[in-house]
Order: sequence, then structure tokens, then C-alpha cells
Amino acid sequence: MSAHSRPRGLVPHLPFAWPALMLGCFFLVPFAIMVVVSFFHRPESGVGTYEVGFEFTHYLRFFSPLFARHILITIEFAAVAALLSVLVGFPFTYFLSRFRRRPQVLALVFILCVLSLSEVIVAYSWSVLLSRSAGISNFFVWLGLLAKPASWTPGYGAVLFGLTYFNLPFAVLIMYPQCTRLDTEITEAARTLGASPLRTFFTVVVPMLWPTIMTAAIVLFVFTMGAFVTPQWLGRPQHWMFAILISDQALTRGNLPFASALSMFFMAITLALVALTVRLGRRKIER
Repeated sequence: MSAHSRPRGLVPHLPFAWPALMLGCFFLVPFAIMVVVSFFHRPESGVGTYEVGFEFTHYLRFFSPLFARHILITIEFAAVAALLSVLVGFPFTYFLSRFRRRPQVLALVFILCVLSLSEVIVAYSWSVLLSRSAGISNFFVWLGLLAKPASWTPGYGAVLFGLTYFNLPFAVLIMYPQCTRLDTEITEAARTLGASPLRTFFTVVVPMLWPTIMTAAIVLFVFTMGAFVTPQWLGRPQHWMFAILISDQALTRGNLPFASALSMFFMAITLALVALTVRLGRRKIER
């Protein structure tokens, strides 16, 4: 190969140089630092101090009941919130895709407006709506459904409701493109053969869009695993997810080595669960 042909071979790859550089500087380098710090030694005396070393002390603390409970509650919240978001979002998205273009556009604009709200605003709003003084329980008292106002936050149900509400717009946007591409003649053929609308939905629409449903569930599961504000504002300490535990160790207790080890462990658990979910989804599709 001549000297003049080598630069020509590199030219098509030049547009990828800048993203690769940014990925290396802002992801790979901090990730490598986090891996190294997770093995450092933290002296018993002094908050926020640690020494260069190589020990597995921080990783051995994962086997304590406290951290096992936090990782289990994190997986539980992520799985149930993703499931509820898909169960609510899929029928809504499918029937929305059957409407005319104008109602679809208006609904999508409203969904995008909801996405513009930060998690802090959403969590604070629901903490007010689920409170005793200014919450929706007062409306139920006015209707005669409750004897007196009740406070539903902090609590398990409040955290689950908040996570589901926050994930619902993402579920709709993920499933909307494939729902609009589903040929209406297929459902019309099922109706012509005598299937009811409900049977057509469960025996025709759901199997055909099952890969899209699984994709939305996996994305929402991974997204919810890192929830921070919602469980902290709407739940009690026993409902705090793993991201809050990492933040507490790094910022409040100043234990950066242990926080780095928690981050590594949390990432490994997330990747393992995602791989398991993808594999189960592929088996379901093949069957």
C-alpha cells in the first residue's frame, strides 16, 4: 500500500474521531478512576480521607443484609414500575395510533410537555397531591368515599406510583413508531373472520408487537434502576433505591472508595439483569 492511499483510508473514519475522544474523556477515563478508587483503603479516622491501596474490603460489605435489602428493593421497584408503565402505555399507544393524525399530534405534544418537567418537579407535585392537607384525599372526602383526609406519602405505593407516572411518557414514545406501522388490514381481517375487538387485540396485536413491548420494558427497567429523586421524596428510608445509597456514601459519609465499589456492583447487577431480560425476551419471540 502506497503512502498516498493511507490517508485516504483514514478520511472516512475522521467523523468518528471526535465522538470517540469525548467518550474516552468523559466516560472511559472517569470509569477507570472509579474502578481504581474502589480498591483504595479508607482509614477508620477521618471523614472523606482514603489512601492508595489494593483491598477487597469494600466489595465484601455487599454481603451484609442492609445492602442486599437495598438492591432487592431497587430491582423490585424497577421491575414493577416498568411492568405497570408498559401495561398502561401499550393499550394507550395502540389506540392512539388508530386515531386521525391531528389527535395523535396533540397527544404527542402533551406527552412531550410532560417530559419537559424534571423529576424534581414531578416528585414534589405528587408529594403535595398525596399529602393529607392539600392532597386528593380531600376530594374523596368531599365525594363521601373517605371519612377523613389521609396521607399516602411517604410510602411504598407513592414511590411506585411516582416511578410509573414518570416512565409512562417514555413507554409511549418507545412503542408509538411500531404501533403506527402496524397494518390496519391485519386487524380488519381478524374482525372479518369473527374475532371480537378484545380478542383481536390480545391474539393479533400483542403477539405482533411483542418485540416492541419487550424493548420498552427493558429500557424502562434500566432507566428506573437509577431513580434517585422520586424514592427519596415519596418514600421512607427502607424504600430508598441503590442510587440514593451511593450518593449517601459519597457525599454525606465521604466514603468514596465504598461509593465507587457500590457503583461497580450496581452496574454489574444492572447489566446482568438486562442480559437475562433480553435472553428471556428472545426465547419468547422464538416460541
